[in-house]
Amino acid sequence: MTTAARPTWAPAKGGEEQGGVRTFGPSQRYSSRDLASHTKLKPRKEGQDTQDELKRRNLREELDERERKYAVGKDNEGEDKRKHPPLLLDVGPGRRDVEEKLVPKREDADDSDVDSADSDGSDDDDDEDEAAELLAELERIKKERAEEKARKERLAIEEEIRTRESELVRGNPLLNPTNFSVKRRWDDDVVFKNQARGEPKATKRFINDTIRNDFHRKFLNKYIK
Repeated sequence: MTTAARPTWAPAKGGEEQGGVRTFGPSQRYSSRDLASHTKLKPRKEGQDTQDELKRRNLREELDERERKYAVGKDNEGEDKRKHPPLLLDVGPGRRDVEEKLVPKREDADDSDVDSADSDGSDDDDDEDEAAELLAELERIKKERAEEKARKERLAIEEEIRTRESELVRGNPLLNPTNFSVKRRWDDDVVFKNQARGEPKATKRFINDTIRNDFHRKFLNKYIK
């Protein structure tokens, strides 16, 4: 820790005794930072496992009691599992038979064999007709979308042509009979316009002297003379 902030009780003074010959007696003053602090340990209070409390307790009996409670809890847990076994997800042959009995069939067992031969040919014809109808509907939708796209493009081109023609008409004053006035500048008819047109422009030059340069001379003419 630094001692820069501590007071100097014997400051150095110049004189005949300078050079380390001076002697000082022991100082009777001391700083508060030099005092000893925390000279005692904080003792434990009642209820914080003091030495007397630990001597009075029987730790062996407490450990045996905890182990006995843990063993009883494990036995109760096993008994609960035996009384209420968990649901098994295994699907055995008996489970499959039960599921097949519970699931209703769409057709009767007697009618399935008789109707299967009759319905094979008609189902194929119906599938072909439905596929042909779907293809025709798809072609019709594609054709309608292509026509709609071409119509929108044609309308956009016509709108762009009309906008361009209207802009050309408004931009030419000879083709727009409603407005023949030409815009004028705000300083066309002022009195003092272009007064300094014939005056020569002052050329800037660089002089590496703070007294003879143009800025210093201008400053003197403005504020000193």
